Amino acid sequence: MERYSKKYSSKWQSQYSEDFKRLVVNDFLTGTLTRRTVEHKYNLGNSRLTYWLKAFGHEIPKLGLLPLEIMPNSPKTNKNQSTSEAELKKELEDAKLLAEAYRRIIEKAEQELKINIRKKSNTK
Repeated sequence: MERYSKKYSSKWQSQYSEDFKRLVVNDFLTGTLTRRTVEHKYNLGNSRLTYWLKAFGHEIPKLGLLPLEIMPNSPKTNKNQSTSEAELKKELEDAKLLAEAYRRIIEKAEQELKINIRKKSNTK
């Protein structure tokens, strides 16, 4: 298999043979390499592989968000739900106790220092 259908002095003027294009496209589609690594492997210019994929009618895989059907399904059992609910209820109770403790500390400080610490809600 030859790489170029015509020989030119500069790589920017080269025209690649159909066999070479199909080899590179198949290597990308069957392998685990990214477009950029395949382009570097075969010493191609940027986006050359993308252009060839479009020319041969292949969809260009886009990286990014995974579709929902690819994400693993993790059905929750009643045991897991009850455990997580109990943990959430405990965290909520702890947060309420902490808020009450802060409120009492602020009230005590306002009484001892005779100043207003809390911000008034209608101020701008």
